[in-house]
Amino acid sequence: MDRGWYWRLGLVIGVTLLTIWCLIPSYYSLFVLEKSQRNNLTVLQERLPKWAPPAKYRINLGLDLQGGIHMVMRVDTKTALQKRTERRGDQIARYINDKQLGEVSVDTDPEHLLLTLTAKDPATMDAIEKEVLATFTDFVKVSRDGAKLSLAPDEGQVNRFREEAVDQAMLVIRRRIDKWGVAEVDVRKLGTDAIQISLPGRNDPEQAKELVGTTAQLEFRMVDDSTDFFGQTYKQTPPPPDSNITLTNTEGFPQLQGPNREALLAYLKDKTPHDREVLTECVASATKKGVCDSYRTFLVEKDVPLTGESLTGADASLSQLNEPEVNVSFDAAGAREFEQLTEKGTGRRMAIVLDDYVQSAPRINERIGGGRARITMGRAGGRPIQEWLSDAQTLALALKAGALPAPVTVGEIRQVGASLGDELIRKGGLAAGVGVLLVVAFMALYYKSAGLIADVALLLNGLLILGGLALFNATLTLPGIAGFVLTLGIAVDANVLINERIREEISHGKSARAAVDQGYDRAFWTIFDAHVTALIAGFILFFTGTGPVRGFATTLIIGLLASLFTSILVTRVMMTYFVHGRNAQTVSV
Repeated sequence: MDRGWYWRLGLVIGVTLLTIWCLIPSYYSLFVLEKSQRNNLTVLQERLPKWAPPAKYRINLGLDLQGGIHMVMRVDTKTALQKRTERRGDQIARYINDKQLGEVSVDTDPEHLLLTLTAKDPATMDAIEKEVLATFTDFVKVSRDGAKLSLAPDEGQVNRFREEAVDQAMLVIRRRIDKWGVAEVDVRKLGTDAIQISLPGRNDPEQAKELVGTTAQLEFRMVDDSTDFFGQTYKQTPPPPDSNITLTNTEGFPQLQGPNREALLAYLKDKTPHDREVLTECVASATKKGVCDSYRTFLVEKDVPLTGESLTGADASLSQLNEPEVNVSFDAAGAREFEQLTEKGTGRRMAIVLDDYVQSAPRINERIGGGRARITMGRAGGRPIQEWLSDAQTLALALKAGALPAPVTVGEIRQVGASLGDELIRKGGLAAGVGVLLVVAFMALYYKSAGLIADVALLLNGLLILGGLALFNATLTLPGIAGFVLTLGIAVDANVLINERIREEISHGKSARAAVDQGYDRAFWTIFDAHVTALIAGFILFFTGTGPVRGFATTLIIGLLASLFTSILVTRVMMTYFVHGRNAQTVSV
């Protein structure tokens, strides 16, 4: 046996052991734990051996096999339109002032989505009306009474906004709970302003809410860090001793910090200036991921100059100085507003707010144009670079997840049972098992010893696919199990091609060794070309598709790579051992 054979044998053994290791959480979840505890990750993690992968890397069962959680989420397009109208009024006033068209006051009627512009000098209203209607095309003129001009959103724009808000919310939620498209979640539109979500295997409503996460609107707001509001409030009216609220200067300006967010906000209620608002930032625990040790306060302006509606992308990376940063980009309108905001706010802090929580408050060092910005995270306190990069990735995820035009709230949540009965599940499982046995039996009977070798590779191929799906936390449904069996059936095609090639070489009078070697060599490029062509199609589907399409692509890619590995490498290692290693004169094929 040559040295290359031992290298290939070691690779096969290593991949096999790694695959079995990846399937340990799935085995414990499906066969060791009771059905009632199957989806409890805490219990599963406690039962797993210390050397096993984390409990989250496991194969789940779909809604048809074990039930799950049914949720209905409402998209509040009315509130979003009201806030958008208010922001548009502020933008129009700033635009008129920047263009020096005159001095106007803006009155907003959010309930009726109405803006009323009142010019101080009636003679300027003609120019103001012409410029505003030409620039802000999403608003139309309602009436004109001397120095007063009333505007309202265009009806077509309103209808399009409502429809797009629900569609965008569906897309964000699906990406959040089903990144790879293999979780078999069901996300669909319900009526005109609701989203129906079905989560397989979930039995805890609070856990389901946490998985979906917050979908509130993202806001960029200016921080008032030039006043000593918190310091003066703390000295003049000290907080209750049992609240554990303290005055801190961690960020370079006075802030209040306490373990209870509600207590902080209650203490500052009715003390905040009318044009300011108090928001809090979560101070993450150093030992428990996702837990807030305490909360810090920020005094921000009530005016919201920019929202996530204009955000087009956010990605975390390391800078040239090896420091974590988040790169964000805006659309054309957002780029103009962001440039104006950073020009006026140079030297000040800008709070990035999601769901009324301050995610970050970077300082604006200079005017930023071009629609792209970099949020530097900095490094302090001796924390590892991995932790700082994780913080940057969390912020980038929050920015992308929060880029919704409307708030989304949970309207209904309930647990549902398996959609298929026990009898159907049992018969479906039996059919899948019989299908696998028939494929194995055919290969063994038709190709004899070579067929048995192909069967061993086929079983390893199945393990590789299941191990890959476990790493992506995939969900198996009954149709998915049938598709898995079909994949195994198709995977033997490569072995059929190899065995037929070996038969052909033997019929030409070649020796057993030469027949095996040339059979594999001549079949290699045909098999490789077919798999690579399918892989290209799979990657295209993965990067362009969403939901089930992406899930199909993920499973296809895993199956093709497993098939390529087992058909070319695994079977050749075994055939080489039985023919070369034992100096066989014939090949049972």
